[in-house]
Amino acid sequence: MGHRFESCRAHHFEGISDIMQKTIIQNIETGITKNCDILKKNDRILEVILEGTTIKILLKKHNHKYIGKFKEMEFVSTGD
Repeated sequence: MGHRFESCRAHHFEGISDIMQKTIIQNIETGITKNCDILKKNDRILEVILEGTTIKILLKKHNHKYIGKFKEMEFVSTGD
């Protein structure tokens, strides 16, 4: 019975990325964009994970845009 419960749990979380809210971040210097899953969003911060990675970036809201840094690179997002 315990194995069946674990199996159901694993199946439930398998497609969790499909139901998460998404946004796009852009590297300010290069213009390269990346798709992200939104972990947390409010009127001050946007916390995202780059799709297909475990890289988490925290962006703070400035002038209606979210701005954050990761490894000396600066990113911007509207949070939409």
